[in-house]
Amino acid sequence: MARLRAGIVGAGISGASCAGTLASAGWDVEVFDKAHGAGGRLSTRRTEQGWATLGSPFISAKRDPFRSQLRDWVRQGWLTPVRGDVLQGRANLSWSQVQLPNHYRPTIEPSQLVHQLLGNARLHTLARVATLQPRTITMEDGRVFGDFDCVICSVPTPQAIPMLDALPLLRERLGEVRYRPIWSFLMRWEGGPQADVIKFDDHLLDLAVRQTADGPGLWAVHSSHEFAETYLEASVEEASTRAASALMGLLGLPWPVEVEATHLWRYAQPESTVGGFWLGDRENRVALIGDGIAGAGVERAWESGVRLAQALIQAREELVI
Repeated sequence: MARLRAGIVGAGISGASCAGTLASAGWDVEVFDKAHGAGGRLSTRRTEQGWATLGSPFISAKRDPFRSQLRDWVRQGWLTPVRGDVLQGRANLSWSQVQLPNHYRPTIEPSQLVHQLLGNARLHTLARVATLQPRTITMEDGRVFGDFDCVICSVPTPQAIPMLDALPLLRERLGEVRYRPIWSFLMRWEGGPQADVIKFDDHLLDLAVRQTADGPGLWAVHSSHEFAETYLEASVEEASTRAASALMGLLGLPWPVEVEATHLWRYAQPESTVGGFWLGDRENRVALIGDGIAGAGVERAWESGVRLAQALIQAREELVI
């Protein structure tokens, strides 16, 4: 019997978990991503002294089977539980110690976790997809990859919609999905509270997480949704200046903050979703996965990819999606 073939658009955690699960069951899987590597919101930024991440600050699990996946990564030494100095508050009020149960931080580059999920799937990087059609993926440069038994799209739904002109039933359903943005910054400063994680009681900034792989003093600072929506079309310089000013006030810092990198996550968190773990067009053999379908968070994205893969494996040639 010929090996079944899947083409997957997007190498974030939902696409990678789907690809790896199918590949481990004997499928021939090709994954296409427009970035330089896998990762999505778990992508990594290299620095002079190591690495840092402007993406998801933590990975958390509320239930099995994702808890089991995280426990396996802890045993491998790739994750560590968030413990120790986690503070909440602001400088002109007070700081309080808080707990973040079932939250983990990567001890290796987060993108490596996503690469591990890919397994034997083949990853095409810098691969920009133009359209999805039944059993076919067409690239912006005109290349066509076809004869797939299933085509799967795992990118944020606003990016998926322009690819779906040939699939109106799927395209129409995605119109329901809305996302909220986040600005993220790598900042260096001296002083402030002694902490590894700071949760702000503020409408501008949400969270600061110390980046230990780059030595002391480097933090990933994540804005609130309100800040990002206010400065959605602002320049990097303006967003960075306003965020640094807000941070200095919240921490009571006497010295300026240095902003080393900035990224706007325009589709950071879905506010409304389609529901379920995947959305499928059985006749055309196309399915959509990811947080815009299944809900916000790394766990839901991982579940979305794994659940679809398991359904495809169980259905075999029937391809019940």
